[in-house]
Amino acid sequence: KNADEIIPPASMTKLVVMYTIFKEIQKGKISLKDIVPLPPESWAINAPPQSSLMYLSKGDIVTLEQLMLGMSVMSGNDAAVACACYVAGTVENFIKIMNQHMADIGLTNTKFVDSSGYSELNQTTAREFVQFIRIYLNTFPEALTKFHNKTHMTFKGTTFTSTNKVLGKVEGIDGIKTGFI
Repeated sequence: KNADEIIPPASMTKLVVMYTIFKEIQKGKISLKDIVPLPPESWAINAPPQSSLMYLSKGDIVTLEQLMLGMSVMSGNDAAVACACYVAGTVENFIKIMNQHMADIGLTNTKFVDSSGYSELNQTTAREFVQFIRIYLNTFPEALTKFHNKTHMTFKGTTFTSTNKVLGKVEGIDGIKTGFI
């Protein structure tokens, strides 16, 4: 329904973040085992009120793999910012890379202004995002079992349940991502 209507992808933006990270891993530039320094803009206390968070804070020691799991399970906006800064130095530089990837795969209506999906100015269409998901999962099939089908994550001693409420409850649902604005 309305497959070509421009819509904000909301937290599904994090899938493009993860795709971009996988592309950098594929190039050998980074590794899932890397310890990621957390700039102040990635700390939960600096996130918009009531946004989805992994609850990163000053002094936390986290790997890139933990951050990706935090984006997938907890829809962590803070994790998306930390990843963007780690990969590209700044969120702005990372967004340029994300947008270039979307252009490279032919998605003309998919553009981003932030890495978390919090902004309503991010845009895609249902048709284009399904095309992206197909490319993402065909290129990096391990993403589904390593990150997107997880129903829980423990971080700093607290276990969090996936924001994907149908995961593990509806037969045939094997995960990817949810989001709304």
